[in-house]
Amino acid sequence: MSVLSEIGAFFRDGGALMFPIAFLGVVAAGIAVERWVKIQFHYSINSRAFMAKLKKYILSDNIDRAISLCNSRAEALLPRVLKSGLTRAKDGALDIQNAIDEATLEALPKLEARSLYLPTLANLSTLLGLMGTIAGLVVAFKSGDSGVDAVQRQQYLQSAIAVAMHTTLFGLMVAVPTLFVHTIVQSKINSIISDIDQYSVKLVNLLSAAQKVGRSGVEDDEAINE
Repeated sequence: MSVLSEIGAFFRDGGALMFPIAFLGVVAAGIAVERWVKIQFHYSINSRAFMAKLKKYILSDNIDRAISLCNSRAEALLPRVLKSGLTRAKDGALDIQNAIDEATLEALPKLEARSLYLPTLANLSTLLGLMGTIAGLVVAFKSGDSGVDAVQRQQYLQSAIAVAMHTTLFGLMVAVPTLFVHTIVQSKINSIISDIDQYSVKLVNLLSAAQKVGRSGVEDDEAINE
């Protein structure tokens, strides 16, 4: 109970600006949890192991099994992008690349959604803390000019300093972890984008090589028949 009373006193001493800062903190926490769950458990995949399985199917000319493998992890972004290239496996390399590029452009907004709000929320909480600091200093300076006795003046001064310090501290308490979480989330996003770029190029090369092997096999058969 003492902890709750201390938290209540902390908010009370900080003044009205503590509540919008707390609201920003709750919003930032909600976005951070939602993004982490989506990115870590829905959009991510063991890209190296997935590509190894996909490569086996492509080299054995079993495109349908490769597409089925992508469908088995339909929520993950890498299989979704690579599937778009596999559906154009019989077309030219440029058509395959265009299909992959289109799927990538559709996937990226889902990956980056709402995560860009985190640094904005961190900046807003810092600015609100700074606003509380300035408001407290204004009150502190006014208390020196008011025609009150020394005891009341001391109380005004203590209240103003409390507002200034508490809002600044609370704003930083929200901003620092929010920026830290944004860095982690952005790092994971960049890792997924890097995997998409890397394995998309590998897929195009694999399909192009498979097409060349298939054409050379057909030409050899025709030569034997002649």
